Amino acid sequence: MFHGQAENDRNLTAPLPAPRFVAWWVWSGVGFLGLGAALWWAVASPSNKGWTRAQSVLVMVVGLLLYVLWRATRAWLAYKPGAVDVQQLEDATSAGTPKPSAVDLTAKLRQRLSDSSMYPPTTLPAQAPPESFLELLGDVEIDPKKLGSALPRILSRLRPKLAYRVGGVLQFRDAESDQYGLTVTVTAFLFGGSRATTLWASDWDDVIRKAGSWVVSTLLPVTRAGRLPPWRRWWGRELDPALYEAYQQANELSRAGRHHEALEMYFTAVRLDPKNPHLRAELAETQEKMGLHIDALDTCQRALALDGQDVRSYAGRLWTDSHLLRYFWRPRRFRDLLGIRYRNSIILGIAEVTAEQWCKGEGTHAEHTRDDLRLLLVERYWPTIPRLTGTGQHKQVCKDLLTKLLRDCTDPAKVRLVLQRASWEETKLLARDDACARFWLNLLMWPWSLLRLFWPAAYHQSELGPRLPVARGAFRVNSAVWAPLRLAQASFDFNRSRLPGERHAKATWGTWRMISWEALNIKRLESKLRFATWMSRGHWLTNYNMACAYAVAMQASPDNENYQRDLAEHVIHHLEKAVLTPRKNATVVEQTWLVHEDPDLAPLRKSEGETPAAELFKDFVRTAYPRAESSEQAPVELQANVQLREYDYRLLEETAKVMQQVWNQRRVMTDVDINCAANWLRIERKIWKFIEGISGKEKRHRWQDRVGLIRHIEANYQPASASSPGFPPPLVPNDASATNGESDPEKIEQALASLINDMATTHASSTIDGDQKLLRERAADGVERLTRTAIRRLSAGYAAAWQTLEDWLEREAEHEQFQHALQNVPQLTRRAPAAVGRRKLPV
Repeated sequence: MFHGQAENDRNLTAPLPAPRFVAWWVWSGVGFLGLGAALWWAVASPSNKGWTRAQSVLVMVVGLLLYVLWRATRAWLAYKPGAVDVQQLEDATSAGTPKPSAVDLTAKLRQRLSDSSMYPPTTLPAQAPPESFLELLGDVEIDPKKLGSALPRILSRLRPKLAYRVGGVLQFRDAESDQYGLTVTVTAFLFGGSRATTLWASDWDDVIRKAGSWVVSTLLPVTRAGRLPPWRRWWGRELDPALYEAYQQANELSRAGRHHEALEMYFTAVRLDPKNPHLRAELAETQEKMGLHIDALDTCQRALALDGQDVRSYAGRLWTDSHLLRYFWRPRRFRDLLGIRYRNSIILGIAEVTAEQWCKGEGTHAEHTRDDLRLLLVERYWPTIPRLTGTGQHKQVCKDLLTKLLRDCTDPAKVRLVLQRASWEETKLLARDDACARFWLNLLMWPWSLLRLFWPAAYHQSELGPRLPVARGAFRVNSAVWAPLRLAQASFDFNRSRLPGERHAKATWGTWRMISWEALNIKRLESKLRFATWMSRGHWLTNYNMACAYAVAMQASPDNENYQRDLAEHVIHHLEKAVLTPRKNATVVEQTWLVHEDPDLAPLRKSEGETPAAELFKDFVRTAYPRAESSEQAPVELQANVQLREYDYRLLEETAKVMQQVWNQRRVMTDVDINCAANWLRIERKIWKFIEGISGKEKRHRWQDRVGLIRHIEANYQPASASSPGFPPPLVPNDASATNGESDPEKIEQALASLINDMATTHASSTIDGDQKLLRERAADGVERLTRTAIRRLSAGYAAAWQTLEDWLEREAEHEQFQHALQNVPQLTRRAPAAVGRRKLPV
């Protein structure tokens, strides 16, 4: 990341000028009209004197027109942006400074800029492809000795091709920890604007990385990409390069399946831009992918206030239908909050999962997150109590009842009903707000946006913005079918396990009471979905939501094969439209979410007995996401907790491979400083500490331990980790990352519990602490080097421990072999080694 940002900010010049390309094209049109008038005057002039004056005016108009066209072309290239010229870096370092050649560093900078892509924010289950941002192009070099051959190239420059120029000067300083620097300058050919800064880092690769991020962050707020989410608020403003880099890394890690590391970067981006709802929506999306539904719900609930509504005003709009025209006058706020509100309604809607985690206190911070979130839920959703009971109660009484229900968590079915009812109200409010905002955007905002488009005195920021990612039909499916259908299911499950006096009244479910969950009619379901989607039936998300509604209805009669097959055919039909139909925006439905994670599609993933519905779904998956056939097929459905523990198992396997390689490389070293050896053990101690946290079942939702282990290994053992293709593994295994070890959840838990017990029995952590302390003491005594024998025996002991750990996890060795190797890790001592007991190693 960017260290010492305050120092860099003081070196920044003024932001680049924003290109007002529309105004210049308007003046170009005026120039063509003037040219036509001048030609008409010249033709209509009867006298020679009038013809001479007409010629002078004509020449002047043509000159002005060429100038205006030239400026308009440059302004358009600057806004697009057009080609960027990355010049050769100049070397201002002293002779003997360790560095690659300036040519190599220039090539790395150009590669960094050419690889920069924009990742538009999306909501599940979509994943938009990255979009290219910069186009690199070399400038025209003019040689005075070859002016004849260069003349055509000089004339070609009359038509502008370059929008920006990037230059840099290499720097070096001795007194600071960050010795390597680069002074970067970005020059805009439009109006001659420029910016410059000096970036410092501990190595040249880090300098180039920072320089690339700074250049993109400089161009982004004044180009076309800066008008798109999530950067709209930064248009014409100073964009923090650390924010841009954090968001880019988070997207790249998330698309690679490394959600734990992506979560860390999303938190960094949200901390740098806390009022950006798009960043919070993607943070909640990543938490949901990791099975942290309570954390995702907390993120969404706290982001609902970003459009200026406090908890009480939001609850008033939710339950009393007041302020229906709020987004009629503020359509941009609705568009910005759409992603986070949509995720909030979906998380509340899968209440069987959310309620289970709520009552178990699962999450990154367990009960602490639940206790903090309970206050928000009570203030927003207390009206669910009288609607569930069918009786009118005082507001404070309802709040007290809901507080007690959410605090005690003795009845998960009631918690599920509360969340399910809240989801239905959220989806209905979202559909109403969408109708108002969409009407304003589609009918009344066009004149205002066109006026701003042709207004040259201010930055152009269209009120229309990009197309809404959620179609009108998708909202209607959720509000009219999906949410009430899930509510009917929750109501049926609740009443089935209650005495008649404890059951709630079905009449409180409104219009959905006319359809019984016990005897769900497929034709009635088809008619409601057809009516809900008549306006946007062809949109991919509308079809995906229709498929989810049919899949939820499959749970009404799980033993009726004909009913299951008919609904499964409807599901596959709409999934094919959502996934396989070509689209202009090339939005891709995420494979891992659809195949493994979406709770709505769970009835299709059941493989017991190879039901017709499961066969249809498997055939669809093979068609939509073709892959190499393997003899051992991974299970189609993985629960979040099971998936997480299987990921921990694979992460420990890959860690053991990397650490074994590290210690084997140290084994052949002949001369090692004793402080360096102490640092080896310090890092080793932290790695085993992270492994202890990962293996513990009670801390399985603490994602920081997994990120800490990965970051620690990548930072200290970069060559070894980079050469290991499976490190770090993705959260959802694919063909390349499937484990060779245990796949049974019970055996995985037993193996991880045994690993913790082995570490505690052998006192591995305390032994490493003692050895590290002893090496520090020996360094203080004047011992500078370890002997070759000590290096070989120490490295061999740790390499054997990591190798047997890997073999045991991959079922190629017995557990006793790992225990024996862990017990025989050399223990450092000041005196001669003892004849019995743990192996001693004199230092």
